[in-house]
Amino acid sequence: MNATAPIALLVSDVDRTLLTHDYALPEPVVDAIARAGERGVRVVLASARSPEALRPYAKRLGLTDLVACFNGGWIGSLQTGAAIATTTIEREDALSALQAARDLGLDALWYGIDRVYALESNPVVQREVAITGEPLSIVDALEDLPGRPGKIMCVRTDAKDDSAFKAMQERFSETLSLVRSHWRLLEINPPGVSKRTAIETLSAHLGVSQERCAAAGDAENDVGMLRWANVALTVGNAIEEIKSFAAFVGPSCDDGGMAAAVDWLTNRLHEPSNQN
Repeated sequence: MNATAPIALLVSDVDRTLLTHDYALPEPVVDAIARAGERGVRVVLASARSPEALRPYAKRLGLTDLVACFNGGWIGSLQTGAAIATTTIEREDALSALQAARDLGLDALWYGIDRVYALESNPVVQREVAITGEPLSIVDALEDLPGRPGKIMCVRTDAKDDSAFKAMQERFSETLSLVRSHWRLLEINPPGVSKRTAIETLSAHLGVSQERCAAAGDAENDVGMLRWANVALTVGNAIEEIKSFAAFVGPSCDDGGMAAAVDWLTNRLHEPSNQN
């Protein structure tokens, strides 16, 4: 961490970082994000969620003007719908990946900007769309899936059986970006898309140098972003890899841990002795 460079941009993951495991947004976290803005830190949300699934939290935080969704596959304004960067999965690749997931016994969801599609409705699929609050459309066959998805999400139910996710990663890692956001979730994105490329895009778009960027996250899909940022923040429930290099580890997300992390960032990096 370069202590002489005051942080101007904080890019933060959402689920299990700002939100609790039950997808609540603690009021102390809301207040801490507001204080960061008052201290001159621009906060941008970066999530595996779609724009519509991110909207309620971004609205409550007052951060709808610029967000990164689909792990960086869509970056733009929730207010206007205008994107500064958008990448989708080539249709042939997407259909191949979805079929392979189904063959491995995984539930797979096909994500558009404002709707989720699946080949069947079951309790697993219903649970995932209930979490994000997006409309669900069931189609009869692969060829009925529309266009090109922003992402495909594979879901498993057995925390001890990693074989299907490993098989997917081995088969598609050279042509698509596959990363885990939770033990039960495998996110499939277009090649080259990641939260690291998202923070790089945001940094360039906003004219903020790398040394003035911070990032927060808890899971595998956050690692690249956190390693790129000058300052990495996390919460107590994060994976061990992230906690091993983070500059600050707050309490669990269930205890509003990001409130402590954000306040640490703004207080420590805006002390008079740290200014140029």
